Amino acid sequence: MHDDMDIGRVVLAKAGRDKGKHFIIIGRIDENYVWIANGRTRSIDKPKKKKIKHLEAKPHVVYNVREKILSGKKVFDAELRKSLEALGYEQ
Repeated sequence: MHDDMDIGRVVLAKAGRDKGKHFIIIGRIDENYVWIANGRTRSIDKPKKKKIKHLEAKPHVVYNVREKILSGKKVFDAELRKSLEALGYEQ
C-alpha cells in the first residue's frame, strides 16, 4: 500500500494525456489506482482514474480538501484550483 498516495496528496502525472500536470488525489480505488482531479481539466464530478505508478507524489497534502472528502462534505472545483495555485503548482 502506498501511504504517500492518500486522499489530499498533490501528485504529478508522469504518463498519458495529463503528463506534466498536477492533481489532487480525491479517492482511493485499490492499491494500484486512485481518482485524481484538479478542478480545471479534471473536475471533482468527473475525476480521472489513474494508476499510482504513473503518478509522482509531491510533498504537499491539501488537508482542508482531505478533511472534507473524508467527512463526506462537498468539495468544489474552485477549492482544488485555489489549493494548487496557493502551493505554486498551477500551470
